[in-house]
Amino acid sequence: MTTPSSAQSPSSELQFDLTPDDQALFLAEVDELLQRVEEALVDLERQPDDQALLQEIFRAAHTIKGSSATIGHTRMAALTHAMETRLDDVRKGVAPVTPGLIEALLKALDVLKVLRDEVETRVPADVDVDAAASAVERRAANRETAEPAKPAKAAKAAKPKELGASHRFTIALDPSPWSSVRALQALLALGEHGRVISSDPPQSEIEAEDAHITGQLVVLVSTEKEQDELLAALNNVPELGSITVEVIGAPAETEEEVEPEVEETPLAIETVDAAPRAAQASQAAAQAAGKAPGNSSKTIRIDVTRLDALLNLVGELVIDRTRLVQLGGSLADQFGDHRVLSDLQQTALHIGRITDELQEQVMKSRMLPVESVFNRLPRVVRDIAAKQGKQVDFIVEGKDTELDRSVIEEIGDPLVHLIRNAVDHGLEPAEERLAVGKPAMGSLRLTASHADSFILITLQDDGRGINTDAVKRKAVERGALTQEQADRMTEQEACELIFAPGLSTAEKLSDVSGRGVGMDIVRANVEKINGSVEVRTRRGQGTTFTIRLPLTLAIVQSLLVRVAGGIYALPIHAVTETLRIEPDQVHRVNHREAIQLRGTVLPLIGLREVFGMQCVEGEDAPDIGGESRLVVAVHTTNSRQVGLIVDGLVGEQEIVIKPLGQLVGDVAGLSGAAILGDGSVALIVDVAALIAQAIRDNTTIASRPAPTAEERTARKLRRAAAADSAHAA
Repeated sequence: MTTPSSAQSPSSELQFDLTPDDQALFLAEVDELLQRVEEALVDLERQPDDQALLQEIFRAAHTIKGSSATIGHTRMAALTHAMETRLDDVRKGVAPVTPGLIEALLKALDVLKVLRDEVETRVPADVDVDAAASAVERRAANRETAEPAKPAKAAKAAKPKELGASHRFTIALDPSPWSSVRALQALLALGEHGRVISSDPPQSEIEAEDAHITGQLVVLVSTEKEQDELLAALNNVPELGSITVEVIGAPAETEEEVEPEVEETPLAIETVDAAPRAAQASQAAAQAAGKAPGNSSKTIRIDVTRLDALLNLVGELVIDRTRLVQLGGSLADQFGDHRVLSDLQQTALHIGRITDELQEQVMKSRMLPVESVFNRLPRVVRDIAAKQGKQVDFIVEGKDTELDRSVIEEIGDPLVHLIRNAVDHGLEPAEERLAVGKPAMGSLRLTASHADSFILITLQDDGRGINTDAVKRKAVERGALTQEQADRMTEQEACELIFAPGLSTAEKLSDVSGRGVGMDIVRANVEKINGSVEVRTRRGQGTTFTIRLPLTLAIVQSLLVRVAGGIYALPIHAVTETLRIEPDQVHRVNHREAIQLRGTVLPLIGLREVFGMQCVEGEDAPDIGGESRLVVAVHTTNSRQVGLIVDGLVGEQEIVIKPLGQLVGDVAGLSGAAILGDGSVALIVDVAALIAQAIRDNTTIASRPAPTAEERTARKLRRAAAADSAHAA
């Protein structure tokens, strides 16, 4: 079958038969189905005899065909029909599953993704649907001539099947442009758990391209499964109305009599977890009483913009809660014990608890399993491994680990970069692995797990590891560091160089990697969402990347510090400790000021100097070499520790992150702002960017000369005068 590319003219805006609400539903469903088909095709290539995977792909393709035909997207319907036809040949044993067929189906799937975008943009896509459909058909035709059909069905028909009770399902179909699609999905869902004896309307009528089924669907199914299991399968089909079922006893038909129906019914597959929808099931006791219990809907689709708006309102409520608690404390300090004041404080505490619970529930509603990101990666590994001629065993664990939607949106690209580099640079070709005693197939393991208030995503390979000598040599050649600095570097410090912009050790360029672009973007994107990336490697044994991500980006616990009269917020998860130091504890190490902390060197960075802030009236800047004691917040990022010199500590507080806005723009070292309980604004420090900026500008405490004796005396006099003025006031 060929599909005319001119079915929808690429010269004008496309028109489809669906409303804006129907469009949102169509796009959401097609996205889910396309992703499911892609995952299943990659798995089917590794497990060509897995009938459950084959049936899942066939069913999803059939649903896409029906939905696209219903809205008038003829090119999409034609291509999925070609895929469905070939998949049906495989189901019947006419054609085997081969790498060539999988490749053709995956390329057709890529075309379907482009055609899907036409529905959203109404702009015709320049894709050759004819070529994609012909490639699928050609693969199947080649297999048909190379391998004769297997008489599997004839062998099965020779023996009648032991059958259980028969159930008659009466399914109300909600009025919808896709009523025929839903009817077919219901029919196939029942066929997964039993044998469909008959249906009204029949399956052939439901499958017609112009079918529009209304009213109800009546299906007679023979099965040994429990009735609840069949109802659960129907509950996975969207947009079905009420469902009633009655048991009518064991059927008399044999398998020979209904073999044509079996041909049209998919085999058993695993169903995807979904919440039950409106369904009425007549159990034996309920039937006797003339009643049918029902299950109400427990899930709904909701636009993410509404969730974002709700989260923003909860954030405002958190700010007001903090303000209310502070006001209650101030009134108690001013007026002491009073009955009305006590009631006010109790009410404030109750509102605080309710706000905490509301915040927790809203945050949970935004959580999604990382599966939505992880499921796209097997295709990436497969395609790159095929181009490189490598064998890769890709293992994924912890797909049910949940993250905030905003974090998930940011982590996809970094993971793709890491995986592309792991397959291209990390894993060796089969012959090279065999030469050093490794199995021909390389191992790539991706895991996700919870760790306190963070998610850890680990990517581990058993490849050649990072050649730190080559990394240092490249860095010296590019002028990123001197040979002396390179010689002093540890293995771990040399590994960190791979995140430098434009640094690549690839001997030749490829369409996968080798241009020095990617690893710096990985770190930048992860640090942008307050995460971190660490790398560990062992020469000849492999490399492990660990990404540490916050559960959410909206509301975070922070340490508030005072700098030059202003309040700044440091993410509490990265602050390991705070301490005070004396001037004689400060030493000069490698042209920078630092202190010795439990046997390790801790470099110091002053926030005043980095942000170029001046002292407020009557205030002296704390400095090393003077007599002031300094408060240092020790911060850990990317396996490095640094001391941030501040003027004082304010305390810990939960803050709601707000963007700086277009008028302020991006400021190096700042990631946003927060409104505190007293209405003041605290700037949120982006420590990773701040440290990088300080290193580039060499802006540390060492850049300031030690004050002279005269300057110290003048500062003492100014402090004394300020104290006298305050006392007189």
